[in-house]
Amino acid sequence: MGLRWLAAFCVLILAVHEAHELAHTVTGRLMCGEWATRDFNEWSLSAGCTTPAPTAAGPLFSYLVIAIGIVLTRRADWNARWMGLALIFAANPLARIITVGMRGGDELVVARALSGGQTISPTVYWLTMTLVTLICGAGIVAGWRATRGIRWRAATFAAILLLPMVLTGTLLFVLFNGLLRDGFLAQPIVAGSPVFITIVTAIVGVLLIATAGWLRNPSTRRVA
Repeated sequence: MGLRWLAAFCVLILAVHEAHELAHTVTGRLMCGEWATRDFNEWSLSAGCTTPAPTAAGPLFSYLVIAIGIVLTRRADWNARWMGLALIFAANPLARIITVGMRGGDELVVARALSGGQTISPTVYWLTMTLVTLICGAGIVAGWRATRGIRWRAATFAAILLLPMVLTGTLLFVLFNGLLRDGFLAQPIVAGSPVFITIVTAIVGVLLIATAGWLRNPSTRRVA
């Protein structure tokens, strides 16, 4: 993959992550009449909002992005294949599997609410784990197939698979959330989002518009 494709992919990762968070908070506003208090990866509504819909909205959005990516990777066009690859892994499918495996994540919160239990039973856990693995695993397999015919296939695939976790984990969860905890531009300004998140989202949006076309040109050599 070329540097321009890689740069555009990083921007897409940040854009899809924020869209996932907005799916939570916008649904919370529609269902519960309030904007969530949030940072770059956590949000909360008042105790009076008991519907699991806001929690479910985030992963449902991510699964939709993965599904669109899978469809694109099945096309014969080389450029469409790489756009699909970017969409699949920008939704961070490996992180979704790992998080549920560690008994965390949106999916288990929704599963617990739907089961009516105060805790997550083994049956609920394994059913949820299986479902998430099937959905996200389908995306990962489609991504692997989409890299066929390129040089350094295994290394390229590993980089694309792991980069979303590394980027969001270090930049957003550690660095940017640390700044928010220290009070840096932490006042809510738009839709419950702090000033800092609003500024970052605006910058990412502009960069996404500027770099989206680069996702169609991976500059990756194919095996003859």
